[in-house]
Amino acid sequence: MVSRENQTILGFGLLALVLLYLVATLTTLPTWVSIAVVIVVGVIVPQVINNTRGE
Repeated sequence: MVSRENQTILGFGLLALVLLYLVATLTTLPTWVSIAVVIVVGVIVPQVINNTRGE
């Protein structure tokens, strides 16, 4: 059975990949914006959610 923490990380990781594709193909934003989206959605948000659930 997959833990809730791993489900959160996997879900946001997939969301980050989808957003990366959308930002890269549908917009003319700079590359750093795409990188920032992946870092925020794929790394920071899941950690914040998991840390608040753990308390």
